Amino acid sequence: MGFIVALGSVTIILLLGVLLTGGPAKQPLEYANANAALAVQVVALCGLALATQPRSRHPAVSAVLALGVLTVVLNRSVAGTSLVLPLTLVIGLVVWLRPERRLWTAIAVATSAVAATVSAAVVVQAAEAPHFPGWADRAFDSARERLWQDAAALWRESPFLGSGPGSFAKTSALTADPDTMSAHSAVLQVGAETGWVGVGFMVLVALGGLVWAARGHAPEAIIAVAAWTALLVHSQVDHLLDFGSVVVAAGIVIGWAGASRSPRLAASSEQFDVTQSESPFTR
Repeated sequence: MGFIVALGSVTIILLLGVLLTGGPAKQPLEYANANAALAVQVVALCGLALATQPRSRHPAVSAVLALGVLTVVLNRSVAGTSLVLPLTLVIGLVVWLRPERRLWTAIAVATSAVAATVSAAVVVQAAEAPHFPGWADRAFDSARERLWQDAAALWRESPFLGSGPGSFAKTSALTADPDTMSAHSAVLQVGAETGWVGVGFMVLVALGGLVWAARGHAPEAIIAVAAWTALLVHSQVDHLLDFGSVVVAAGIVIGWAGASRSPRLAASSEQFDVTQSESPFTR
């Protein structure tokens, strides 16, 4: 029960931060999209709790989950809202159907890999274009267009090794403003500063997270893979990996899922499983 109280406390802090902050720099992270990304991971933690806690605690956990979704929406993060809604749907399906076959985990991992790869490729393609394509022009402002183009140009100068850590902040014309000191895209920032070598290591980290999450029981693994995917996709269009709390929260999610295969946690989880022998997911 203490874990649920902790989740509720974090969610209330995030919710009060956006409600009590008048300007664009929403508390507690002073950046609305980062607040939303953190709330998405809190929603995932609620999903893991729903998948493992007894049904008597589901109302309390569901209330915290709903507050987490509300926090994302109130931060007016288009990307965050677009990602938390399917994550919530995944959580609902997992809690309802209790999939046990490893096939469903494999499908989740494959979907995640495709989504992360496509999102990164689309962002790089948009940055390489002389002008933003229609979808990007509608979604982002002119400052984001300039940042992405500056990062892409710096990457082209040294494609293999990049121009060195911190080089983007020294070369972009917009980095005099603290809000635009990064490229607002993980793949472009890493590519510009560390080239394809750095991008390769970033891919390994992303795959490592997927592999660790996928080693757990199917219900926990599917939820964690969905949450990890949300962070990977969202970070392609914003500088979320600069916020330690977001990364730590994501690490807790995939760590929980990966550890769910341990004998002690497995025995604990099985106490709360509901027998659904008629479900097509468990046959």
